[in-house]
Amino acid sequence: MGEVCVVIPVFQAAGKVGDVVRGALASGLPVIAVDDGSSDGSGDEAAAAGATVLRHPKNHGKGAALQTGFAFAERKGAEAVLTLDADGQHDPAEIAALVAAHRASPRGLVIGVRRFDDGVMPRRSQVGNRISTWWISRFAGRPHADTQSGFRVYPRALYAGARFRTSRFDTETELILRAAKLGLPLVEVPIKTIYAALDGGRHTTHFRNVRDTLRIIRLVIGSPLWRIPPGQGA
Repeated sequence: MGEVCVVIPVFQAAGKVGDVVRGALASGLPVIAVDDGSSDGSGDEAAAAGATVLRHPKNHGKGAALQTGFAFAERKGAEAVLTLDADGQHDPAEIAALVAAHRASPRGLVIGVRRFDDGVMPRRSQVGNRISTWWISRFAGRPHADTQSGFRVYPRALYAGARFRTSRFDTETELILRAAKLGLPLVEVPIKTIYAALDGGRHTTHFRNVRDTLRIIRLVIGSPLWRIPPGQGA
């Protein structure tokens, strides 16, 4: 499969995921779309665009889709997995920048960092992202600029054989905290902040503020893993 493969978790992204897949394929990397129980034909659209499509018969959550992608990549021998969202929130043209950062730091967790500014990100999203980034950084024991970005490169050491406690949006937080405790470098790469162009400026998300935030809180507070000294995580 090669050094890096692209994994796109997909749920109800018809009309968008095809363009995302085609943009990702332009990077020259293999592209895997994990259709997490979509009922709108998203998986078929991704397949028609050229992705290898893995399918969940029903919706299990973004984290479960990521884990399916990780397992597939591990079986195929990929050394890293690059993830981006299916809704057009990330520009596939920036894949090259994240891959370059991975090659410069192969053991690092690479995260594409957005700008939390008026005019590029809605105020509600700014507030939520700033609070969660500050809070998760405290538990990770190192500063992060954007903990909610799904545009990332995960090194094999972070996902191979991992036993995840989560299956929804909180999986991305679990991976951040796990990387910190394993002592993996954090590499942050500036990326575009894309909101206004989505849905005529009315960007929709499957993230549910209260429910999914509570999941993240339970993960962070309830896990003994984050109390293990850095570099000694399981």
